[in-house]
Amino acid sequence: MSASAALRRPSDPAPPAGAAPRRVLFFIAYPQRMAGANRSLFELVTNLPPEVEPHVLVVAEGEVADTYRRAGIPCAVLGPGEGALGGFGKALLKTSRLQRARIAMAELLPYTLRLRRHIREGGYDLVHVNDPRGALLAAPAARLAGRPVVAHLRGEFPFGRALRAVFERAGDRIVAVSDGARRTLSPGGLRRAVTVYNGIRPLPTPAAKLPWIAGLRERGVVVVGCFASVVPFKGQHHLLRAAALLRERGLGGDRVAFVCVGDLVREQGAYHDWLRELAAELGVDNVTFAGWQADPFPFYAHVDVSVLPSVSRERLVLGGREVDVRGNEGFPRTHLEAMQMGIPVVGTAIAGVPEQVADGETGFVVPPADPAALADALERLVRSAELRASMGRAGRERVERLFSTASYVRGVMEVYRQVWRG
Repeated sequence: MSASAALRRPSDPAPPAGAAPRRVLFFIAYPQRMAGANRSLFELVTNLPPEVEPHVLVVAEGEVADTYRRAGIPCAVLGPGEGALGGFGKALLKTSRLQRARIAMAELLPYTLRLRRHIREGGYDLVHVNDPRGALLAAPAARLAGRPVVAHLRGEFPFGRALRAVFERAGDRIVAVSDGARRTLSPGGLRRAVTVYNGIRPLPTPAAKLPWIAGLRERGVVVVGCFASVVPFKGQHHLLRAAALLRERGLGGDRVAFVCVGDLVREQGAYHDWLRELAAELGVDNVTFAGWQADPFPFYAHVDVSVLPSVSRERLVLGGREVDVRGNEGFPRTHLEAMQMGIPVVGTAIAGVPEQVADGETGFVVPPADPAALADALERLVRSAELRASMGRAGRERVERLFSTASYVRGVMEVYRQVWRG
């Protein structure tokens, strides 16, 4: 029996005998990395029941397209070109209304017409966009082609009301990854939104060894992993301050080491420079930034605690310039992955984190932007191997009970069926 067939419950309505599967086009606007949101979509696409025939469209070649092709999923590339729409990050948000109007006419309209043709020729029954950027690029074409749209809200909506309205109107239905993310929608958006938690399958024990981390553990050093892109809203600066507080409490580099695994995003060079300066100022020398890892799971296998100090909103001064930090955390996949591997987690009380982590049972949930509270939670786990083990066991059980791939797929499939019935 195939993995996708095994996910169907007896109560799920099966397609009529001999009926052709529905063709769903999954549009992905961030093609570079298989980071959290893309890994969560991949979990869905590769476990759909036979009544769905998945196809993937990405805006550029890269790791994402390669991953789907290796999995045997049809994947095509259709990008908007090298203009303003072809860029990434949030630079487009800083343009004026007049500039946006020019971009819409010169770039978005031609791309919409090309994408409409692709959707029609592919005979797709539904277009699933994976984030707000995907909704901006693909939803107009799907509408012109007469196809329904499901829009995935992967995190708190970090933009203003105008862009939020564009996203909300793009989808016939909105799938939010958590109640916390869903609550950032307007009343109108809420009426079309449903929460479906991301899911995860049991992960095999990684075969790869990391001698440098294994050596730390052999010496009795507790290793704390932070799995996140190194960007301001992920809060690595708060982790540095928590590490400094722990050193003052006698938990320095001979007792605890921190390993940050995540993309050093090129556009965030000022933040990276500030982190180096902050570490030197605080005297913190037990934090290692390992950079992007296409396969992060060997790192999970070598850490004792997982931490994610994200914030929703904060103001920082970087390179002499005040920066308004707006996060878009939703349902961090790193928490699911850590708990599934039996690792206790420490997260912040934003977005869907309190829905994931049972505070005091599978880990700790602390206030965001509070290094002292972060240090307190980490200290309890660093000092007690017994607490780490019990919370790790509870975390694995919670993931298997509440956040399985099967329940994730069932929830999204119900949204598809409602759209097709409607």
